[in-house]
Amino acid sequence: MANKRTRKKQGEAAKNERIMSGKAVAMKGCRMKVGDGESTLAEGKLARLKVWQLVVLLVAVIGGTVLFLGAVGGWFGGSKVTLDAEYYCGEECDGEMMELSGVRYEELVRNGGSFVVFVDQSGCTTAERLRGYVADYAREAGVKVYRMMFSDMKETSLHDFVKYYPSVVVVSRGRVAGYLRADSDEDADYYNDYGAFVRWIGRYL
Repeated sequence: MANKRTRKKQGEAAKNERIMSGKAVAMKGCRMKVGDGESTLAEGKLARLKVWQLVVLLVAVIGGTVLFLGAVGGWFGGSKVTLDAEYYCGEECDGEMMELSGVRYEELVRNGGSFVVFVDQSGCTTAERLRGYVADYAREAGVKVYRMMFSDMKETSLHDFVKYYPSVVVVSRGRVAGYLRADSDEDADYYNDYGAFVRWIGRYL
């Protein structure tokens, strides 16, 4: 009888041990599953982060490219200036230039105007020749051009750019887009050859 009770206890102990072992395995399995889920979730978040990083990088590259191409276009004359509508006169243009005072120039600039100015000086042979180029171009292109004396120009903000006469200045939206430099050897041809002058101003208009 004692042996029977002993075997019964041993059997129950073994059964309990198997149950506990099973629970331990189940618990271990749960932890493994949870760990796998957390790992998968983390990998998903990492993947999404990488996608956003690529998107941001792509946008930055595109934006930089656009800015670079815009700058290059400006350097090589690829950006054209559209004058204000009042300066286009078509076949009615006779090449006669409109007189411009320093005060009026500053007013046009403040209003964001787009126009062309010939900076003149009496008694200057080079100025007389360039004046003829400007008049011929204005007539052929069908545009109106201002004429401002150098003495008046010196009292304006344009003197920050133009230091010597004569000169031709292209203003775009209130900013100087380009001008001829009388003291530059690089611009010498534009003062001495009409075709060269037309090619120069054609970079802007």
